[in-house]
Amino acid sequence: MNIGTSLIDLTLLIFAIAILIANYFFTRWFIRYAKVKRMTDYPSERSSHEVPTPRGGGVGFVLLTILSTLIYSVIHGVSNHFGLLIFIAAAMFVAILGWFDDKNDLSKRVRFTVQVLSAFMILLFIQNLNSMYLPGGVELSLGFAGIILGLIWITGSTNIYNFMDGVDGIASVQALSASAGWIIFAVIWNNSDLLAINLFILSGVAAFMMFNWSPAKIFMGDVGSLFLGFTFGAMPFLAAYTVESLTIGMAVWIGGLLLWPFLFDGAFTIFRRLYNGENIFQAHRSHLYQKMNIAGWKHSSVSLIYLLFSVLSLAVSLLFVYANHALQGLFLVVLMLFSLLFSVIVLKLQSK
Repeated sequence: MNIGTSLIDLTLLIFAIAILIANYFFTRWFIRYAKVKRMTDYPSERSSHEVPTPRGGGVGFVLLTILSTLIYSVIHGVSNHFGLLIFIAAAMFVAILGWFDDKNDLSKRVRFTVQVLSAFMILLFIQNLNSMYLPGGVELSLGFAGIILGLIWITGSTNIYNFMDGVDGIASVQALSASAGWIIFAVIWNNSDLLAINLFILSGVAAFMMFNWSPAKIFMGDVGSLFLGFTFGAMPFLAAYTVESLTIGMAVWIGGLLLWPFLFDGAFTIFRRLYNGENIFQAHRSHLYQKMNIAGWKHSSVSLIYLLFSVLSLAVSLLFVYANHALQGLFLVVLMLFSLLFSVIVLKLQSK
């Protein structure tokens, strides 16, 4: 394990501090702007909030992440950062989609088309999902199926993240945990591109969360949640592209584990609704985090629980990558058992 000691140089630290300060003041201004432009999220049957709240605040960390990545690439040589530039361009298209969806609800067809095309950019120009890692050290070749599975993975992660943005702070803490996890791996791998973009995201979201924590003064909206979902869904492909020793099969495991609380809640809810014969495309309040809120848990308490869940998943991701191959399956079983126990407790709480 080669841990880089000079990766976080003065330039990146200046970038991170500048993004933190800039997005703090930008978000303060944007709250007033959103109120004037009536970009407001009104409570509905599916909502977990009770008062009209401005939305679209994620545009701050989105713009600052994109701008900082472009400046970083120019400083260090555009030709050396082709993959990173394609990556941020694809994420930008998804963010633009989210921005227009926040202002004027877009059709599902438009949303899905843009997401698929952006995912194709990742798969065609950065890295295809040509293999899958099996616990124990086996790499399974996927061939053409990798394109389909890659599209499902990226678009699925994007939409699950969007669905999970339902109580104050929850999408922010997941972003902080996931970006922190990728930063740790970037330092271990001595990978500056992976470090830079995740440091930019972490700094921007940290500033935004000061206004998004309960009681939230603003929501990140689709522009923020779709951007984060797409970015973290596509991050394994950027990692495999920039780290020679890393296969895409292993990278996807890392990405999945760093997003595990959201992915588990999303998948568990879908399967549970299918089992109950419900229409999974109909608006609902069936996610585990929503059931915790319905049972009386405050927004801040729910988000803190998911933060702890995220930290546990981050620890499992490190163990999965660097522990003995024979133990990899055990770590996954333990995490799954914990997740299922968590779901059982939540369902029992909500039924009381």
